[in-house]
Amino acid sequence: MAPDTGTAATDVKPLVDGVTGQQQPQKSAPKPRTRNRKKEESSDRGAKRRCVYFTDCVYDPNSDHRRKGVYKNDIDSLKTRNSTLQTLIEAILNYSEEDVPALVRQIRTCESLDDVAEAIVAKEQGLEEEDDDDDDTVSTYDVSASATPCAPTFETQLSGRMGELRLDDGSVRYIGGTSNLIFLGEDGGATAMQRQSDQYQQQEDPITSWTEITSDPDLVVHLLNMYFTFHYTYFLTLNKSLFYRDFLLGKPPPDTRRKTEYCTPLLVNAILALGCHFTSFPDARENPEDSATAGDHFSKEAKRLLMENDEHEKPKITTVQALALMSVREAGCGREAKGWVYSGMSFRMACDMGLNLDSGVLTSNNKSSLDDEEEDARLITFWGCFLFDKCWSNYLGRLPQIPPSIVTVPKFDVFPAEDADTWRPYTDSGFTQAHAQPARTRAVALQISGLCEISADLMTFFYNPIDMDKAKGKQAELKKLSEIHTRLEAWRKNLPKELELREGHLSSVLTMQ
Repeated sequence: MAPDTGTAATDVKPLVDGVTGQQQPQKSAPKPRTRNRKKEESSDRGAKRRCVYFTDCVYDPNSDHRRKGVYKNDIDSLKTRNSTLQTLIEAILNYSEEDVPALVRQIRTCESLDDVAEAIVAKEQGLEEEDDDDDDTVSTYDVSASATPCAPTFETQLSGRMGELRLDDGSVRYIGGTSNLIFLGEDGGATAMQRQSDQYQQQEDPITSWTEITSDPDLVVHLLNMYFTFHYTYFLTLNKSLFYRDFLLGKPPPDTRRKTEYCTPLLVNAILALGCHFTSFPDARENPEDSATAGDHFSKEAKRLLMENDEHEKPKITTVQALALMSVREAGCGREAKGWVYSGMSFRMACDMGLNLDSGVLTSNNKSSLDDEEEDARLITFWGCFLFDKCWSNYLGRLPQIPPSIVTVPKFDVFPAEDADTWRPYTDSGFTQAHAQPARTRAVALQISGLCEISADLMTFFYNPIDMDKAKGKQAELKKLSEIHTRLEAWRKNLPKELELREGHLSSVLTMQ
């Protein structure tokens, strides 16, 4: 069959030039195809190219004015972007420390950096009116009503939620960024606490109101003195002044809205149980004739309160403290397994409340920021847990449950007035003046926390079950031992002179050494 001789050429529509966009007139029909067509095309290929319909195609770059516009737009866009970035960087460098975090958060969550930069320029030029009203969606760096605010989207809200401290039924808890609980609103627990209002009337006998075991206020005071003289000074885990402030008010009546934050029946009974071990008073024993039952009645009361009131389900600083004290008493009575459980409950609750984290960072955007008293109580409680953890770790030869890697909270402050309080030995006959001296309770506790950090490294290196079957090599072990020994020597060398060993020194210093 003879080949087609180009009859389809009459159906060819006007072509549109792919470069200029101009409509072109029809060209003459192509020549009939022949077997020598390929040879003819190959000879013309070096001179010019042909379009799909064999029409001449010529490209003149000088005639393409649209591309010049594209290049100009790209250059202008690049200049604008550089200007925006420069404005943002200069703002971060020049703003005060307290303003920079808010600006960075806006940069990270806003959909238009240009809007942020324009707001900054407007603010610097005095074109933006100061707005004193708090707005959760528009920060002080946004342009005022004339500009489009950076409306938060689900993605921006999610990216900004990296964890926070939150009031939950009157207690501060840490909610991490991966938890869906972080998207639930706060329950207004702060109002339930009523720190400065709804003061209840002081009870007729506030000292004995905290326990059902005894109605003798002298016994309660005696046991408290024993605890604070000999146990508290080494195992520092609560703020003594805050505890006594609430303790002396007495247990709140059931119908009051006010809650005592730093003293609860659970904590008081745990303290009294420990105080019983430093006295020979018959009433300090469950069986007055059996010294082995010292403190058992107060301990059983603490355990009853823990379970019947579901205290283990309600994160509180006082519950963290009580559980830690209960754990160490169980160990002293030879019940290591039970004590280990109580210590674990204490440490988990401490982490649930975020005591191991720097609350100054977590509450920077939290309207319910912590006051100085609560901040100090959190610091004291955490580092007390840190000490209990290392004591248990060394006692049982197990890895620490609170590794230094999860700790960002700073050490607590030493208050000169508190550390200058007089410490005196206390016996069943009362206080004695022999060896009276400044208590230095917090100064000693800071030194003990340093020892705990060294101890944690030692236990992790030598007693990690994962590495038990791995031969580290004698040289590696000797090197680690040498490092630990060097750190211990440095710790001892850097001890303040007033904490060096001497006769009649503080019981806490003697125990520390």
